[in-house]
This record gives sequence, structure tokens and C-alpha cells, in this order.
Amino acid sequence: MKRLFACLLVSSLLLLSACSAVPATKSTYDTAQLRFSGERALEIEADFVQRFPYRSSGQPNNHLAAEWLQAEFTRLGLNCAMDEWEVVNFSKVLPLQNVVCRLPGKSTREVLLAAHLDQSPLTIQGADNDGSGIAIMIHLAEIFAMENPPAYTIVFLATDGEEWGQLGALRFVEAHPNRKQIIAGISLDNLGNDFYDGLDIDARGQFRGYGPLWIQRMAQESARSAGDLWIPRIVGPVDQVLSQTVPLSFVDDGPMIGAGIPALNFGGHVSPEYATSYWECYHSPCDAIENQSSTSLYQAGRASEALVRQLLATQSFPVETGPYLYFADSQQVLRGLPLWSIFGAFVTLFFLGAVVIGRKQFSNGIARWQNSLFHFLSLWLPLLGSILLLYLFVATGLLDKYAVYFATTKDPAVTTPKWTAVALWVISLALLLWIGRRFAARAMKTDEAGSWGGRKSLSLFITGLGALTIAIKNPFSLLLIITLPFWFLISGRGKAWKILDVMLFLLGGTIIYVLFYFFGWQTLHINLYILWYILMMFSIQMIPFSTAVVITAILGAGLMLVVNPPRRKPASEPAHILKAKMGI
Repeated sequence: MKRLFACLLVSSLLLLSACSAVPATKSTYDTAQLRFSGERALEIEADFVQRFPYRSSGQPNNHLAAEWLQAEFTRLGLNCAMDEWEVVNFSKVLPLQNVVCRLPGKSTREVLLAAHLDQSPLTIQGADNDGSGIAIMIHLAEIFAMENPPAYTIVFLATDGEEWGQLGALRFVEAHPNRKQIIAGISLDNLGNDFYDGLDIDARGQFRGYGPLWIQRMAQESARSAGDLWIPRIVGPVDQVLSQTVPLSFVDDGPMIGAGIPALNFGGHVSPEYATSYWECYHSPCDAIENQSSTSLYQAGRASEALVRQLLATQSFPVETGPYLYFADSQQVLRGLPLWSIFGAFVTLFFLGAVVIGRKQFSNGIARWQNSLFHFLSLWLPLLGSILLLYLFVATGLLDKYAVYFATTKDPAVTTPKWTAVALWVISLALLLWIGRRFAARAMKTDEAGSWGGRKSLSLFITGLGALTIAIKNPFSLLLIITLPFWFLISGRGKAWKILDVMLFLLGGTIIYVLFYFFGWQTLHINLYILWYILMMFSIQMIPFSTAVVITAILGAGLMLVVNPPRRKPASEPAHILKAKMGI
């Protein structure tokens, strides 16, 4: 015990010493230039949301709102264009349009401002979400259009389809001729409610990536130097880990970050006492102009203006790569080799375990390896086949087809599973497992189903391969399997220990259950319907097939530790031997 404590202490000290100080960030823009008015922003917002209610994507008012925005930005002297395209949502063609306006600068490099013109179909005015962002962006365009040409070109982007998975922002970054020209992106969303008491920074990428630290700190320092502003909040280390583990964005900076563009989102901060009120108005009819505040708009808009002015005053920008953890209290960051060493140590654990456990068994003959492999394949391939089956369900119309996310928060589609498809999927999975077990039993080279040591070693080796793949794609996603070392304790000592082995297998997925709760109960508020949500994420390939291969492989490797191998049927003996045994 003392040795264990000493090892933990040394490891903790090494981890702390591996952190490095974050370079100081200084604001150099002229704070006297700040001109943002909360009253003017509220006036613009009221005009926009009352003129164009019911502007969810594909609706008539959505297109009218886009045309109005194009005219407004053009009136200010910006160069504007309407980008129109189509996607599929709820298996129906959905027309979308972005409004892209540029204020030319001395350089063609770009500072990008984005807010979405669409709204949830469950709202009427969509004031906070996102009339507030649109109003702030229009007012900033008014301010900068009256000044001398800025150092860099400022792009004002009114996106469509944000509520369906940031489709407009995704379209913009995918169609951009040279994304390296974009210095930074700032998304503005949910910024006007009267009970906001601060600004939050969201830096989650869409399916990959996390916003660099330098732009988040620049946002803080540029607001701090103004003297009268809320200081944007960088989330703590725990939230940074979760955001990098499951990079699932909900605002327009997500596709920018996923494409490698330094970006962040400004959103209003809600204190615990108003959390219930905020949720009740989120994606609901009470998201109306009556609940908007010029004070909140002033704080958000002025902080945005301060960040833009600091970006325009900066001549060179940091280049950050890879994952990181930032500790605001100590102004320290953990990144690079020390952080990768932690990821590497976890991956190495499973490969070493496989070698130690299996070194004797594999020397006894290749047949034992083959039988264990067939046992694994009989579990993994049916699981993988069930994913392909979901794609078939989408192709045949049993499940709907979507471009990215399959529903907005509070949409009935989230809590209304298509039970016919679910039942068919469960029955088909059971049938695939039965077929897989039958084929595995026939393929075995001997009647013996492989030694326990060989089976456990192969399971850990496959898990190690899966962990290595995860580490290459997104190392923080190793958190999802961080409790899998419980599988080392599975003994395989027979029926008397089976319940304990199953419990250890289930304990290996502890983090998954925690995330089910985090997203199902805390984030999306859909409780156990999170299982339906995840099923649909697989069906429309929000979770790519390559990721599904890894997930099912790790699950199959764990199941082979608690599911008995298929039994090979003994070959029938020749008739003359049977007669001899019977004394005939």
C-alpha cells in the first residue's frame, strides 16, 4: 500500500511539473473606439424577430429574412451574396440559404462573425435564439462600415440550418476557397435574455477538434481591458475533458473548429437560480422579445466588438495543435509530450496485459489462437452487421434520413422512437448473433474452444488495438474506455464466478453510463430516450462507420470474456467403429 501511495504521489508530481505557464496575453487595441449600443441592438432585434416570426429552415419567412438581411448589409456598403443549396431532413428536401457579406479590409485575410437566421420550429419569434446574435452582428456591421477600411476583411455570415446541425456554418467552411485565410471565427448565439449575468465561451468542434486557447484568452483580455464588461468564462478542466472526449457542437463555431479554424462561441451565462426558467424558454414560444435586455446585448455586443478590434490590431497569431488542458487559477496548460504520454500509457497497458497473460498459451499451438479468434468474430461481426442494418433501414425508409443531427432539442422526434424499426433491429441482431455462433462452431479446428488465457489475452490485445485507433483519432476519447481495466479482473473460473465476471464486464463501461446520464438527463433532457438518439446517430452516420468498427470491436472483445465460446459439434464416427463399440 505504501508503494502504491508513493507511485501515485510521484505520478501526480510529475503531472503537475509537466504543466507549462501560459504566455501573457495583452490587449493593444484602443478601448476608446468601442461604440456598441445595447439600445440600438435591442431595436434591431425587435424589428427582425417581429418582422420575421416562424422563420425555421424551409419556411417562407426564413427566405424572406435572408433577403432582408442581404439588403440591410448591402445598404451598409458591404459586398453580399446569397448562397442557396439543399439538404435532406426528415427524409425531405430542405432548401437553405446563407447570407455572406464582406467588409473589405487592407488584407484579404478574414475575421469571421456568424449568427444564425433560422430558429427552432418550436418557437415563434426566436428572439434570444438567435435574433440576439443577428442584431449584434448587424450593429457591428453598422459600426465598422462607418470607419476606415479595417486591417483585415471582416466577414458577416448569417447562417441557415443551425438548428439542424450547424448546416450553414458547415456549408460555409466546406465551400470556402482557402480556409487558411480565416484568422478567427466568432459565433454569436443566445445573448440577450434579461437574466444573463455573464458570458460563456463554447469551444467544441463538430465531431472533431477543440478551439485553441489563444483566442479564448484574447477574448478575456480584450473584454477586461474595456473595464466595464463581463469577462467571458473559459470552462474548467472537467468540462474541457468532456468537450474534447465527445466533440458534439451545438452552435456555429463547431464546424469552424472542426475544419481547423480558430473559433469560439459567445453565449449568455445562466446562474443556477434561473436554470429552470432558461430551459423552459429554450426552443419554446416564450423565447420572445419581451424577455430580451439591452444590458445583456450591450455586454455581449461590446465584448464581441472588443475581440474583433483586438484581432484587427494583432499582426501575428499563435499556432496551436493537439489537445490540451488549461488551468485558469494557476495559468498553466498541459499539452504536448506530457499529455500524450498519459494517453500512450493507457494504450500500452492493454498490449502489455495481452502479452503477459497469453505468452504461455500461444506457445502451445496455433489452434488455440484460432478458436479464440473465431469466438471473437462470432460476436463482433453480428454487432457490426447490425450497424449496416441501420443504414439499410434509412435507405428503405424505415428510419428517416438527415443531413447531420436528426432533430432539434425538444423536437418530438427525439422522444418518439420508431418502434417497428427498433423491434426489427433487435430481432435481426439476435438472428445475426445466432448465425455467427453457428458458423464459428463449424470453423473451429478442434473441439476445444481455446484456453481461457488465450481468450483473455486476445480480448486485451483487440482492446489495445481499439484504444490505439481512438488515441490516433481523438486521444481524449480514451476517457470513454478508461474503466475497461476492470476487464483484467475477469477470471473465467466457471459458473460460480459468472455473476462476478459479468459485473466486472459491466463496470468496464462505467464512463459510458455516466455520459448517458450527462447527455440524456442534464444536457438534452430526454432521459432514457438518449438510447434512441444514439441509435439514430449510428443510422445517419453521425458516428462514422470507421468509429462503429472500433466501438463494436471493443464491445465484442469484452463479451468474449463473459460469453461462453460456441461448442463445436463432434464429427460422427464411421459405421464400422460404432458397430465395434456396440459389440455388433
